[in-house]
Parts: sequence; C-alpha cells; structure tokens
Amino acid sequence: MLISDLIQEDNLMAHLEAKDRPQAHLKMLQHLVEKGFISKDLLAPTEKALQAREDKLTTAMGGGFAIPHATIPKLGKLVTLFARCPAGVDCAAMDGKPVKMFFLILVPGDQAQAHLQTLATVAKFFNRRGVKTKILEAKGGADILAIFRAT
Repeated sequence: MLISDLIQEDNLMAHLEAKDRPQAHLKMLQHLVEKGFISKDLLAPTEKALQAREDKLTTAMGGGFAIPHATIPKLGKLVTLFARCPAGVDCAAMDGKPVKMFFLILVPGDQAQAHLQTLATVAKFFNRRGVKTKILEAKGGADILAIFRAT
C-alpha cells in the first residue's frame, strides 16, 4: 500500500478551517459526505466514534500532525482523507503544538488488518524527513497531491 493509493483530489482538503478538534472532524466528515465517500446517515455515528477514540488517547502525534481514526461497522470500505489546516487546531498533542495536518482513516468493522496496515503506511510516510514541511509550504491541493505521488 502506498500513500498515493489513499489520497486523490476528492479526499484532500488543502485549506481546512476549524476552531477546535470536534469542528475539524465534522468538517472533514461533511466533505466525505459531499464527495460521496460516506452516506449522510453515517455522519453522526462516525463523528461519535472519532470522539470516543480521542477520549481514549489523542491521535495528535506531535509535530503538527494527527491521525484521527475509527472503526465504523456499517462502512462498506476503507475511507481516508487528508486535510491541511494552516491556522492549526489544538488537539491536546503530546508536544503541545497545534495540529496543521490531519490524516483521517475510517475502516469497516471487519477490516482490522487494513486498519493497521493503513496506520503504518501513513505513519511511515509522514515520518520521512521534510515531508511535513513540504506539505505545509505547498501552494494548494495539486501541489500536495504531487508530494504524495512523488514519495
């Protein structure tokens, strides 16, 4: 699995604006509904599942990056979304820094292996030297997609 397999133009938000983590999650989920990745009836349960995951332990990894993720029983297939939030959002990161990049992962209930593989792929990609800086400095969505496809 490659990071470029997970993100395309329709599941990328280059300019997410949110005042807090719940609003960031909601806006990302609304984008997925608008683009047809998830059905509107999954919006509320998915939002609740993401919050339940955050209540256990923050998904903010530090360095301005978070991987919000949840298992959604009625979801038909793996759904991902990348969002860049230039202003940053307080997500209780271990380093105290605001999150400027979110990689959202939603997995059907029967795909635990895909969940772990996707988390590993995302973590490996974003741990590469210079990737986060390049994405933060990118002019827009097309440039961010080019970074995902080049590395």
